[in-house]
This record gives sequence, structure tokens and C-alpha cells, in this order.
Amino acid sequence: MLTQLITHPMALPVVFPLLAGLLCLLIPERANSLRSLLCVLSTAIVLALVWPLFQQAGTSWDPLPWLSLRVDVLSAFILLAVAFFGLLIAVYSVAYMKGHPHHRAYFTYLLWTLGVSCGVVLANDLLLLLVFWGFLGLTLYLMAGLAGPGAAEAARKSMMIIGGSDALMLLGIVIYWHLAGTTRMDGTAMALDSPLAYTAFLTLLAGAFAKAGAVPFHTWVPGFGEHTDAPVSAFLPASLDKLLGIYLLARCVLDLFIPTPAMYTMLMLLGAVTVISAVMMALVQHDLKRLLSYHAVSQVGYMILGIGTGTAIGLAGGLFHMLNNTIYKSSLFLCAGVVEKETGLSLIHI
Repeated sequence: MLTQLITHPMALPVVFPLLAGLLCLLIPERANSLRSLLCVLSTAIVLALVWPLFQQAGTSWDPLPWLSLRVDVLSAFILLAVAFFGLLIAVYSVAYMKGHPHHRAYFTYLLWTLGVSCGVVLANDLLLLLVFWGFLGLTLYLMAGLAGPGAAEAARKSMMIIGGSDALMLLGIVIYWHLAGTTRMDGTAMALDSPLAYTAFLTLLAGAFAKAGAVPFHTWVPGFGEHTDAPVSAFLPASLDKLLGIYLLARCVLDLFIPTPAMYTMLMLLGAVTVISAVMMALVQHDLKRLLSYHAVSQVGYMILGIGTGTAIGLAGGLFHMLNNTIYKSSLFLCAGVVEKETGLSLIHI
């Protein structure tokens, strides 16, 4: 069984970075260059492991009786993006984190975050997804804490909001199991024809909104982006959390539920509120990373608007903008990190 878990092509993108992260933790503190090299090579290998899964999208396997994994067109697209941004951040972090007092912890958490993110995308069972989702909340908190005392409040706030939404997700999954008799994600979509079904839909929606940083669960993003190290800001709220939050939202409306016109209207309304309110807050910011954080929140609104239309072209547009915004927003955070590194400033006022 252990051999199957380590060697199965569906499990490798999850298991390999977790083991590589453990190896980073065991490398002595003085061997920082070796640790950086290991992290870059590991993320490159994960991208290589993901590529054939992307090419074979639509195949479903159950490598172990207790582990249900799946790759379809949507998950393959998100999985490739997650692996690509993991490699990008690892390469950037080699120079940025040089001499950082928490060098070993950072690269360990980076690889663990990459592994559990791949697990979220590959999971074909809601309970398995929730396990990986919970670990992501933990690594989010740990990576925020590496920036020092100034980031402590941002780390606590992110943990409270993400942790609270995880509890709501657990409630929704229990209700979904009660109604559908299964927690698998490839079954028949559930009609919203009862208060319990609406509750399950809305609680899972809360988890997706909190992870993506949409209104009203967005308040952790500005402080997190402002006070954490630039590669952490670029990897989590700017790219990874947005990818995974919108992925779960798309799963909810495509595979798990059949939303009513009223629910689609609600999604579009929340998307519009997210766009307008967050961009208005971005306009009055004088710290570059905080401005970018609010702008990242506003762009999530466009993605929700697209998915909320309930049309194929709207869904495609929302997912396209998800990737588009992830690319340029991560790049902007990384540029801010270069300015921080060259000027020696922890906060960039504009």
C-alpha cells in the first residue's frame, strides 16, 4: 500500500513535495544553498509530474481504497497553474530569502504548501479535499508568521477567517453527505430544493469565498499582503488561494449543485460588490503591497461575476481572468519584493 501511494502518478504530485519539504527541514541550518537548490529542483520535478496528468485530463483513478483522486479538464488546468507558480516562487525565493533568519522553515513550508495544494485539486472526495484545505490554512498561518512580529496580527486574522470558513465547509459537507449519501464529487449534482441543500451550498460557498478573498471574507488579504514577505504574498493570496478558491466555486456550480437563478443572481451581486468596494479601497492606499492586495480582492469579483452568469462563456471568462490576474498580480508582488530588497524598506509608501 505504501509503495502504491509513493509511486502512483496521481499521488506523486502530492507525496513528492511533502517528502522534499521534510528533507529541507532536516538539512542543517548552515547549508542554505543546498536547501534552496533542493526546493527549486523539487518544484521543477512536481511540474514535470503534473504535465502528463494535464495531457491525460479526463482520466479517473482510485489508487488506494481510502484515497479518491481525479483529473478532469478543470482540475488539470488548475493543477498545472499551481505547479508552475510553485516553481516560479521557488526560483525567486533563492535570492530573496538569502540570509533570512527563517530560511529552513520557509522552504519547508513552501514545499508542503505546494503538496497540499495539489492534493486539493486532485481530490475527488469532499472529506479528502477538506483535509488538504485545512493543512493549507495552517501553512498560510505559518508562512505569515515568518515575517516577524509585525505580521503576527495578519497571521492571526487569516487563521481566524480561514479556520472559521473551514468549519462552515465541514458543516456543508456533512449536510451534503446526509442528502446525497456520498461525499464523492463526481456523482449527480444536487438540486437546491430544500433548506438543507441551500445550507450546504452556502457553507461551501463561504469556504471558496474566504480562500479566494472575496467580500465579505476578504479582510484578511490586505494585512497579509502588506506585512508578509513578498514571495509569500505572491504565492498565497495573489496566486494559490485565488486559484483554489475559484476552483472550489466552479466545482460547486458545475459538479456538486444545480444553482437556481436566484443563486446565480446572488453570485453576480456579490461579485459586483467585491469589484467596486475593493477597488475603491485600493484607490486610497499609500502602501504598495496593501494597494495590490485590495486590487487582488477586486479582481476576484470579476471571476465570480463570470461564474455567476451560469453560462459557458461566462465560466470560461471567469477562469481565464483567474489565470490572467494570477500571473500579473504575482509579478507585481514580486516586483514590490525587489524594491523592498534593494531599498531595505519593509513597507513601500507611494
